[in-house]
Amino acid sequence: MKKQIFFTSIFLFTPLLLTVTVAQDIRREVKRTTEKEVKVVLHSSFGSVNLEKGTPDKIAEVYYRQKERDKDDHPKVDINYSVHRDVGDLHIEMHPESSEEHSSDDGDIRVHANLHFRTDEWYVKLAEGIPLSIEAELGAGKSDFDFSGLTINDLSISTGASSSKIRFDQKNKNMMEDLNIETGVSKFVAENLNNANFKNMKFEGGVGSYYLDFGGELDHSVDVNISVGLGSITLVIPQDIGVKVKYEDSWLSNFSIDDEFIRKRKGVYESENYASAHGQMNLFVESGLGSVKIRRSK
Repeated sequence: MKKQIFFTSIFLFTPLLLTVTVAQDIRREVKRTTEKEVKVVLHSSFGSVNLEKGTPDKIAEVYYRQKERDKDDHPKVDINYSVHRDVGDLHIEMHPESSEEHSSDDGDIRVHANLHFRTDEWYVKLAEGIPLSIEAELGAGKSDFDFSGLTINDLSISTGASSSKIRFDQKNKNMMEDLNIETGVSKFVAENLNNANFKNMKFEGGVGSYYLDFGGELDHSVDVNISVGLGSITLVIPQDIGVKVKYEDSWLSNFSIDDEFIRKRKGVYESENYASAHGQMNLFVESGLGSVKIRRSK
């Protein structure tokens, strides 16, 4: 069972104070040693998290720029790293200033914080050129994950009330076994998903607006499962990819698909090039209340 992060904020209503804020940079890094692959667990309860490719000589770099209102008030960042039999185990925990962290008996984490009406900005860089298995759990806030240039074996992303974006502008050098994305009340955008080089993808959306662009290179057959509770989702798939769509009908959901797709039977559609295409996508879509759009791109 996944460890869940619950976040509660207590807003302080204080009069305007004419004070000078002091900028403070907080940096942490983990240097590369003998590891041949790394398992990464990234937790953030609140704030803006940005992730991208780093340098080959450092497993991770974490950067935070703080504008202090209280010299004793600091964000919480915990980085734990160990290597066993050439496999690195990296845990990064990031929580806002004034936060208090409590663990329940079932392993869930509850974070309580007094927020001064601003968002923490975190910047994380992961090592280039080493296979990574990444599990990211994000609470409330915003995230921008650029996986371009990283070597990823598995990827799992879970977000709460957030606005999130991920992208793969370069093809993943390793075949990714599983790509799992779970969102709560959110806006979620993904770009060039086929460059993730995955075999299986699962996307679960709660309440929100979702845009999944399957641009990039696909030279094998993949399975994609999409489930949305309440909201709208748009799937954009390049024309050179053969696609079979299975859609579970719901009278509460509006389904729209480009004319190129041929209806084989109720709830089943195929692109004209499904059998002949070099790359094939088997797409299963389930929607509760909202809209589903499947579009072709050049």
